[in-house]
Amino acid sequence: MKRIADVSKILSGGTPRKNIPAHWGGTIPWFSAANMHEKYLEKSDINLTEEGLKNGSRIAPKGATLLLVRGSGLFNRIPICFAKAAIAFNQDVKAFVPDQHTDPLFFHYWFESMRPVLSENLGVTGIGAGKFDTDFLLELPFPDLPRSDQEEIGRVAALCDQKIELNRRMATTLEEIARAIYQSWFVNFDPVKAKAEGLPPAFMDEATASLFPDQFGDDGLPEGWAFGKLGDVAITPRNGVKPEQIDPDTPYIGLEHMPRRSIALFDWGAAADISSQKSRMSKGDFLFGKLRPYFHKVGIVPLDGICSTDIVVVRPKSPEWGSFVLAVISSDEFVEHTNSGSSGTRMPRTSWGEMARYEVVLPNPAIATRFEEITKPWRDRIVEIAHENRTLANLRDTLLPKLMSGELRVGEAWEQAEAEDAA
Repeated sequence: MKRIADVSKILSGGTPRKNIPAHWGGTIPWFSAANMHEKYLEKSDINLTEEGLKNGSRIAPKGATLLLVRGSGLFNRIPICFAKAAIAFNQDVKAFVPDQHTDPLFFHYWFESMRPVLSENLGVTGIGAGKFDTDFLLELPFPDLPRSDQEEIGRVAALCDQKIELNRRMATTLEEIARAIYQSWFVNFDPVKAKAEGLPPAFMDEATASLFPDQFGDDGLPEGWAFGKLGDVAITPRNGVKPEQIDPDTPYIGLEHMPRRSIALFDWGAAADISSQKSRMSKGDFLFGKLRPYFHKVGIVPLDGICSTDIVVVRPKSPEWGSFVLAVISSDEFVEHTNSGSSGTRMPRTSWGEMARYEVVLPNPAIATRFEEITKPWRDRIVEIAHENRTLANLRDTLLPKLMSGELRVGEAWEQAEAEDAA
């Protein structure tokens, strides 16, 4: 075995001064603990200018592996990411750049396989944050394999990741289509406007169009619709559970498992490590992150289990309101409402009481039912995708150690990976 130090160089990043506008808002993607949520890093919601890069940060080249080495979030999750393009990064991140004899993808997956070792060797800073010492990272072992073998193994793992990414995109597309319909029907009132002008609603069959009124009332709403509140159509099932009452294998979702701005929840843990009261959740419920709600963490529960009490479990009062409720609580307007009504400054929290007071426009139940009929299969598909991705990730993580040790041949791994991809 070699060492990480023998096959790569390590780079340290930085943060330009934030009070200088000329440093920010450019075209250079910049990453820190706050936005290292995906495996592959390419575009960021925070960007530097060339001046900002020269005055406080650093570029990791395409093909580098980035590791968060300092932060309280390390106790929940260790971000290990792959640079799909040249990107900048901050001082809490290290970038590992493989040498010419080392395949970048293989290097990355090898680092991924070292998660258990990393978890066992996580240190603590003076202020209680997690940390990895650079000397420890450089001494990690690395397989002494020819680059050609590394490339073959990397391609097998990448096949699983490509399928996972395609699934993510499908889930995102389904979410966007459902949101577009919600916006058209319940915010812009497009079908009602069309009928009021004597036109057929666009992209709608006659049976669905017949459910919509052809005029507006004095209150400005479609005739027969009414102003209401989220609490009129949704509840939160208050069902707390203590650690000693929970099977250790019970699925657990914390805020760390919830991505921002995505209703698809692809990740969860187990109850074995919890030490405080949690909330029960059921498959098909919706979750809303109430701690720092501006993070916009909302999702569909993919399986029965428990969740953090920093998450509100939301359930429609009756099935026909399911997609309507999800569209409301995942909207930018709703998140802004909860954020503005939060209590606390450093760690603001919202509450179900604040959420339930949110004003909504309630259509007649027949239209809500039709919206549910159209969109529920998409919600169900998103949940299926979550489980497919979980299976693919487990397959990848099972194959890699066997390939790296020589226990499994690349050809056999290809067959297993392609069989799962075809399924």
